[in-house]
Formats: sequence, C-alpha cells, structure tokens
Amino acid sequence: MRSLIVSNAITLDGFFAGVGGNPMVLNLDAGFDAHNLELMRGAGTVLLGRTSFELFSSFWPMIADAPEDPSNPALSAVNREFSRLYRDIPKIVVSDGFVVPEDNPWHDTTRVVGSGELAATLAQEKLGDGGDIVVFASATLWNGLLADDAVDRLDLIMGPDAIGEGVPAFRAPVRLRTLGAAPIPGSSNVLLQYAPAHAE
Repeated sequence: MRSLIVSNAITLDGFFAGVGGNPMVLNLDAGFDAHNLELMRGAGTVLLGRTSFELFSSFWPMIADAPEDPSNPALSAVNREFSRLYRDIPKIVVSDGFVVPEDNPWHDTTRVVGSGELAATLAQEKLGDGGDIVVFASATLWNGLLADDAVDRLDLIMGPDAIGEGVPAFRAPVRLRTLGAAPIPGSSNVLLQYAPAHAE
C-alpha cells in the first residue's frame, strides 16, 4: 500500500507562513530542498490544493531547464532535478470548480478532484502501485487529511526562528506519535517526523 506523506517547513513557534501568508519567513535552505528532493524521488503522485498548485506551477517549470547558477540557490542542481521530477509526476489538485488552464505547463500531468471525491480517490490511489503520495505546502488540505486520518507520515522541517505571529501550521488539535527528530546535515533546520498516534 502506498503511504501519504506530508512535508512542510515551519518556524520554531509553529507557523506555516508569516503575516499575510508570506512563506519567506521560513528557513527554506539547501537542507530543506534536499529533503524534499529525496521525497520526490520516491514519490508516485503529488497531491496539492489549488493555491499551492497555482503558485508552484508558476515557479518550478522555469527551474527545470535553467542553467545551474551557484550564486542563485533556486537554480541549484537539487532544485533543477526536483523541478524536472515535479514536471513529470502525476499531480492531483483538490478543488471544487477549478480547471487547469490549457497553457499551464503542468496541464497534461494534472487532474482535478472535488473535495467530495477526495476520500474515494485517495483510497484508490493508496491501493495502487508505485511510489508514495506526497503533499508539499497545501496546509488547508493536509490539515483536513489529518482530521480524516488519511496522513501516514508528517515531516516538519523546523527552522531556528520564532516569528511571533503568522499562519499556524495546525488548524485544530491533533495528537501524533514521534517517529524521529534530527538536525538536517549542513542546515540549521531540524527534521521532525510524526505518524498518527494510533498507528503503533
């Protein structure tokens, strides 16, 4: 059975983004990029909310074939590989009424499912062959998945900064079981890994 894995960066005080949804308060360093590349290499499907899909599909396609630039972290070899994998992997966007524009670079590898179809879609996907189902960003989506007991593993990449206010990572109380906690080599981030508390 395929696992559903969520990967997100958070601040030291538990925020998913800053005031107004600003993600640049997060410590999105090379260690964060390397962790997400490792997940993408083992993935068979990416699951996203509409907002994250629109953001990522406007950014990542530009990185895939860009020349490597040591002065620009976005154009690292890690991110260029991540972008190429993201381009080719099947993607599922959860949205009611959204249609992927025909000129979107990811149009041919993306399908949209409504919120009412999500449970059945995930059940079918988990029983299929291939790599894991991975969720990047999409906090509203994965909070709902946690509430529905659909998440198998939650990877939180926690940075060293507390920002005091912003968008909280968790929208409701949840109890998890710790799988691991370790510094990411070469990074000031810490990788925290959790599973549902009942999954002993």
